[in-house]
Amino acid sequence: MITELKTCFDDLKARLSELNRHIESERPHHFYPLRDTEQAINPDPIHWANDHLADLWYMSHEQDGRTTRSRHGLILASPETQLLIKEVNDCKEAFARVSRTLRGTSEANLKSALTALDARGSSFRNLIGNASGLRRIHLKQCTRTLPLLNEYPVSCRFTWYAHGRSIKRISVKEAEQALLDIGEEKAHIQAQLKILGNLPPSSKLAQVQTLAPTVRANVVFQSGRKSLNCPVPIFVATDNPHSELPKIKDVPLMPPEGRSRKSREDNLISEAPILPSLRVHTYE
Repeated sequence: MITELKTCFDDLKARLSELNRHIESERPHHFYPLRDTEQAINPDPIHWANDHLADLWYMSHEQDGRTTRSRHGLILASPETQLLIKEVNDCKEAFARVSRTLRGTSEANLKSALTALDARGSSFRNLIGNASGLRRIHLKQCTRTLPLLNEYPVSCRFTWYAHGRSIKRISVKEAEQALLDIGEEKAHIQAQLKILGNLPPSSKLAQVQTLAPTVRANVVFQSGRKSLNCPVPIFVATDNPHSELPKIKDVPLMPPEGRSRKSREDNLISEAPILPSLRVHTYE
């Protein structure tokens, strides 16, 4: 199974390299905003877009696994580019399938397999330094597919979605089992089990996760509209990759600070978690 994962990973890197070379050669019309540091090193957005598309690694060993390197943008995709995107996405889906199977046998098996995979540097990781220490494969960046719009948009408006929270209802019994899985012998888990034991068994609890800020694209077509997240640039299918781009409204590269609004369910949840290890709150 580990050999199969390595084969999938090698196939993915090979297809991404083909896509990178083709985009570099074809130089389609594109929109890909750059930071000042990137602009100073190489002012060519195609260079950085390619680097982003092919980056499958953590930025650092401390990076949260839920956080991915993201950058919005728009790239016109010729028929050959479309074919290469399909091949890349097929490889990503194959890699995801094998990863899920490995995780099903053991989380440790998956982590061991990912650590063993060959990781080479990228311009972005060299830019932030200590490239020799950044050799961990980022599973989400390996498996997120490249978006391709088959209909040519009239316009594309990028916006920040920076106040999202994932709220999952959880029962007292489920919370208890989750705490036990962490380790009943640990003092902080014992304290939380005691708090949980004082609640009525029918209590409704909420497991809350703050979502990382993300850029969303609000795309308008002749036939309607569509919204989608933009962790990577959006490709637009076209017969002429050097035709005019759709009308684009951009956003700053950094998300706005704070949360601009709360959902109705947010207002029903206690401010502080009663089970910090699980990010579990009570409903008020």
